[in-house]
Formats: sequence, structure tokens, C-alpha cells
Amino acid sequence: MSTVLYRKYRAQNFDELIGQGHITQILKNAIKKDQLSHAYLFVGARGTGKTSAARIFAKAVNCTNIGKDGNPCSKCKICKGVAKGNFLDLIEIDAASNRGIDQIRELKEKIEFSPSEGKYKVYIIDEVHMLTTEAFNALLKTLEEPPSHIIFILATTEVHKLPATILSRCQRYDFRLGNDKEIEEVIDRSAKGEGMKVEDSAKYLIVKNARGSYRDALSLLDVIFCGQSGKDKKITEDEVRNLLGLPDIAMVDSLLSSLMDGDAKKALELIESIEGKGVNLGQFVSYTLETLREVLVAKIKDEELEYDFYDKVVQKDILKLVKIFLEIERNLKGSSNQSLILEMVIPEFCADAYIEEEEEEEEEEAVDNDVDIKGNDDSKPTVADSDKQIDFDVIKKNWGKVAQAVKPVHRHLFAFLGTSKPIKCEGSSLYIEVPFQFHKDQIDCPQSRDVINQVLKDMFNISCNLVCSVNEKAKPRMKGNADIVLKNIPTKESVNVATTNKKNFSRSGISAEVEAIFEGL
Repeated sequence: MSTVLYRKYRAQNFDELIGQGHITQILKNAIKKDQLSHAYLFVGARGTGKTSAARIFAKAVNCTNIGKDGNPCSKCKICKGVAKGNFLDLIEIDAASNRGIDQIRELKEKIEFSPSEGKYKVYIIDEVHMLTTEAFNALLKTLEEPPSHIIFILATTEVHKLPATILSRCQRYDFRLGNDKEIEEVIDRSAKGEGMKVEDSAKYLIVKNARGSYRDALSLLDVIFCGQSGKDKKITEDEVRNLLGLPDIAMVDSLLSSLMDGDAKKALELIESIEGKGVNLGQFVSYTLETLREVLVAKIKDEELEYDFYDKVVQKDILKLVKIFLEIERNLKGSSNQSLILEMVIPEFCADAYIEEEEEEEEEEAVDNDVDIKGNDDSKPTVADSDKQIDFDVIKKNWGKVAQAVKPVHRHLFAFLGTSKPIKCEGSSLYIEVPFQFHKDQIDCPQSRDVINQVLKDMFNISCNLVCSVNEKAKPRMKGNADIVLKNIPTKESVNVATTNKKNFSRSGISAEVEAIFEGL
């Protein structure tokens, strides 16, 4: 079985540990001066070299031919034993699977024994934050006063979960994520060792997707190497995209252009095409955010970029897009219907662009005709009887406009209400129906009811009891995403109504607490 790259090219001395010079220099000095602590804490994101540094440190403190600079020789029996994983005095414990008090008690019993081969017995406890409270308590005394031949190295990605009593007993070292240049160095070193050549554009993609993790960069490179046919030794950008399921810039550019043009149909077709090509939607959204960042920086620096959508956006548009795609990125995680999450960008952005365009046209027309558009209520639905009886036909006919009037107050409620339909009126109660229980739960919460009732009051001059139910006969359809999305795209007529109500609807009727709750949805 071949060895994976991140193990094959694991750093063997402190100088090979890229990007952590601020830590390795201190550790080398401590070894040279024989000023060792009994407990160390290595903190940092995954793949930043914490375990590699711990192993190098274990080699160095036991090396029989230590270098003048504090590096292990990597040639003596002990160094070779650590590298091969058969050095008896290096004990690695995975706290995720050995997190109980019994395991810590067993450890405490064994530390009294002297080292078998080296000068020190080194315990590396990985993901130490996973230990139970009882296990931490059992470890405390040992950490405070261990035998002189014992060194503990605790490693964690979530230092905030460690008790203060543990933190106070360790020397802490924070490992940082690698920058682009450092990740490139790791890729170049491994590619050279494998006799492979990586195109600069392909290397750029690997670096961006590694997100500062040296191990992730090598894992991605491993996948690409395995996908090679063996006929050549060159990695191209297209190979990286195909093997990792990455989008290309043309996809991102086209979608953003259609959003800026307010072309909902084209945007929907593009998303369906992206999904049809098997592109990872999470990767697509991440790449879109990277592109938006690049464009924002270029706008600030007053530089030009060769994107179709570049001249269509200003900084305000970019910030709005970034906010929307960040929300999509959060919602994609754990979602079983990722395409719908991405498709919701269409009513989120295209609808606003269309409304703003209509508002500008109305304002220009008002100036030309010397009309105060704020007093223009021509597009408002017919109001029910003055005695405030509910006219079901009027409400049913204008229900789509109710959803549009809710949108300026809160977009999420607008999306849920857009899937509903009125089914009957009985006395002072208005009955509506939704396809899913989740939609009902969102509409039934008191804050949502306040918003909907206020809109009904403003539009129809009625006060009613809203009763929401789930249509049990409705079945989810895999290809139904387009129906939901396109239903929420405003027609020109509905936009006029939404614009009018946006001007007439006042937020003053909604408490600050309600707005705060809705803002966090």
C-alpha cells in the first residue's frame, strides 16, 4: 500500500516545518539550553503541523546526536524509531476515542515507569479538548507535578473548550494557518518528490481550496495524483477542476451577470446547468465569494477586471451580493436540498433590482408630470367593505401581492408566504394552506403573524385571525425547485403594488424586538 502524501512528506526536523518559525525557534532554543517544560499545549487549526511538531520535539529531546541548532539528527536509532512509529517512549493518545477517566487513570499508572529507550517518555494527547470533565480532573495533578522523565504535549483545535486549570499548567504555542506562498512551497516540494509538474493555474486552485491547511493541500494533491492516467507527469487546471468538482470562472461570471441584469429565468437556467454538470455547490458558492472579494478590491483600487458583470456593479451591489452568498454558504451546510438554497438567490436579488428600477421610473414620471407619487394609491388592491368584513375573492386574487408587501419587512417570511395559498374564510378567520410543516411553523410564530396582520390591515383594511394548515397531500418533488423560485419572482404588476405598499407600510408598528428576531433568521 502506498503512503499518502501528507505522511510521506511529513516534516522530519524543525526547519522542514513550514510557516511555524515563531514556534520552532523557541523549541530549538529550549532543547539547546536544556530548559524543557513538563507540559506543552499546541493550539491551531487542522493541518497546521501540531502533531508533526510534537513528534519532532519527541525526537529532539531523545536524540543521541542532537544538532548544534537544536534539530534532531534523523539518523540515530531513536530518530529512525520515531519516524517509523516504533519508538516505545513516544505514546500518542487520541482523546476523541480515549476520553474517559479510566484511560487517564491507566496513563497515570504507566508514567511512573522509566523510559525504555530514550531519556524522556513523551505523551502526545491529540484533540485533548474531547476529554470528559472527570478525565480532565484526573489529569490535573499529573500535569502539575509529573515525574522528571515525563513530557506531555497536548494538541487541540478548540482551545476554548479546555479548563483554565489545564491551560495554566502548560506552555502554550499557537500554530497559524499557512499563507499562499507557504502552501505553494509544500505543494512544490511534494510534486517534485513525485516527479510531477503542476501548472501555476492548477496550483492556485489547490492553494485556495486548502484554505491555509498544509495537510489539506497535500490531501487534495493526493486525489489529483491518483486521478492521473500515468501517461504524463503534468497537472493542468482542467484536471484539478474535474477531479475536485470545482466550478470555472465563466459559471460564476454568467450567474452574477444575470443577477445584475435582473434576468431571473437565465439565472435559474444557469444554476440548473451548474448542478447538471456535477459541480459541488458549496465549492461554487465559495468560489463566487472569492470572485466578489477580488472585484471589491479592484473597485477600491480603481482597477479593471475582465468580468462581464464587472461594469454592472458598484461597491454597494458587491456588498449586498457578498451578504447573500454568505447566508447561502451557511444554509448549504447540512441541507438535503442544496439546489433550492442556491436558487433562492434569484428572488433575493433579482426582485430587489427590478423593484428599484420600477421606483426610479415612477420617480422620473412623477417629476415630468409634477405629481407627488407618495400619494398615488392607484395600484393598491380594492379595499373590502367599510364594515371590515373579509372579502375572500379579493384576498385570493391579491394574495401574491400580500407576499410582496411582506418582503420589504422581512425576506425570509416573504419566501415562506409565497408558497402558501388562501383556501377559505369563515367569520373573522382567514384560512391558508402551505406544503410543509416547516413553512407552517415559520408563519405561525407570533412575530410573523404580527407582520402579516399589519400588511392585511394596510392593504384590505381588515383585522382577521390567520389559520395556517399543512396540505398533507402535497409531496416533495425533486424538480420542483424552479416552481418555488419562479413563483417568488415579481411580475411588473405585482412589483408596482409591492413598491406602493413598501412606501405606505410603516415599520413603526413592529417592535424593535420583533425586527431583531427576524433579522437573525
